[in-house]
Amino acid sequence: MSMADTAVRKPVLSPEEEAFLWEHYDYRARARIIEAYQPLVFHIYGKLGLSLGEETVDVISEGTVGLIQAVDHFDHRRGVPFKSYAYLRVKGAMIDYLRSQKIAIKSNEMREFDFFAQLASEGEDRYNLDRLEFIFANLDELSPREQEIIHGLYRDGLSQRQLAVRLECTPANISILHGRAVKRLKKMVAAERKRSFARGLAWF
Repeated sequence: MSMADTAVRKPVLSPEEEAFLWEHYDYRARARIIEAYQPLVFHIYGKLGLSLGEETVDVISEGTVGLIQAVDHFDHRRGVPFKSYAYLRVKGAMIDYLRSQKIAIKSNEMREFDFFAQLASEGEDRYNLDRLEFIFANLDELSPREQEIIHGLYRDGLSQRQLAVRLECTPANISILHGRAVKRLKKMVAAERKRSFARGLAWF
């Protein structure tokens, strides 16, 4: 049985179970959440479209470290879905490792992932919960199509090709609309930050 097959067989949390674990967070809840989301690591690796042989284990290990960091840094009281937060940290950890090893990855999707990750970062905090909370709270400012793209890529973990099939368009359309969505969100983040400074408030 492959590692991916093993991951698929791991138990999945219902929304109610997950909410209970975050509300009653301790070392047992932490372990349960990590176990339940381990399949996400395999899912993200599979969507990278790589055949690395023995190095697959190293990439998945880096993704697992990203998952653990996501659990340890997450605040369930914020308006950010844990799956979206974990997705960013897991994929980011994998990409960082691949780049450090000079392993080629799909440039277009990785470049666009970087654009979104940069939007969500502040200083050394690459995936800032303040920024992510603001972004997810303001997705309704995007067009319906742009919202579908952000949800599909960063909540459902689809590749551009998969999302194009779902939305009955081309991967090029996904890329263009993703770029527009990120630019729109970037302007909103900059405007909110400017308003906060004008009021004498510290804001991410």
